[in-house]
Amino acid sequence: MKNKTYAVITAFVALALFSSACSGAAQATPDVATISTAAAQTVEARFTQQAAANTATPPAPVETSSATATSTPGIVSGQTSEPGLPASTTNGKACYAATFLADVTIPDGKIIAPGAKFTKTWRIRNDGNCVWDRSYSLTLAQGDALGSLAKVAMTSTVKPGESVDLSLDMAAPSAEGSYAGFWRIATPFGGSFGVGSYDQALIVKITVSAKPSRDFGSVSVVYGTTRKPQKGCIDKGAAYTFSATITVNGPGEIGYRWDRNPSDGTVGTGKLTFKDAGTQTVYFIWNLQPEAVQNIDRWVALTTIVDTTVTTFDKVSFNFTCNP
Repeated sequence: MKNKTYAVITAFVALALFSSACSGAAQATPDVATISTAAAQTVEARFTQQAAANTATPPAPVETSSATATSTPGIVSGQTSEPGLPASTTNGKACYAATFLADVTIPDGKIIAPGAKFTKTWRIRNDGNCVWDRSYSLTLAQGDALGSLAKVAMTSTVKPGESVDLSLDMAAPSAEGSYAGFWRIATPFGGSFGVGSYDQALIVKITVSAKPSRDFGSVSVVYGTTRKPQKGCIDKGAAYTFSATITVNGPGEIGYRWDRNPSDGTVGTGKLTFKDAGTQTVYFIWNLQPEAVQNIDRWVALTTIVDTTVTTFDKVSFNFTCNP
């Protein structure tokens, strides 16, 4: 800063001497000290003005409006009353969750004549935290539409905790064979969901046949098991109760028996009569005494008999022990 000041003063002095030389001898010789003083004051004044400009109070910022929160469809941003939008999930529940309750009509494998019309109905429960309304729809994920539209809007509003029957009008193909369609619930925001903890599709599965009696049979068996007591043994040991829910695809009579290994004791047998496609449940109790061999692999399985067709379904394995 000092070097710049001296340079400016020197310039003023030189200018003054030059002016004096040009003006002739008539003019008085200027006072060099006076010129230096004036130049220094001029430079100081300029520096003072510049400093004031640099330290001046900046203008107040222009006030702007605050940002407006927006909500993206399908993303939960709080409670809303607008139909179809996801509700708050602050209670910990997922927005979309559903539980399959029953095949109200057309159990899996039902025999249907070629070209026959039918209505498939599933009963499910809304176990999520979002309301389903008429903007939701059943949509075909894969498989056969069986004469139905690939996307059918829901006809009612279903609140969390409520159950609903979902129906599709269908028709059997003209060619004999087995057909299946897999359906999901489509949301109005894109994406879809199924039922159960594994997000499974709703299934319609039929057998098309011109001779239903020829194709009658058991389609599936679902097991259940309970133990009393749950752990350890009482004086009489432990009692295992096995259940088997049998699904058939039409009217007819079916025989069954319980197979088990090791095959000590009696084995349950019986017959079931079905007026139409549907399900029935049978039970078998296996009492194991404390003296029975423990810590070995045991199993139980159900076998069905239709005319000369014998079908043994999957085994239920367990290990008997009296240890707590």
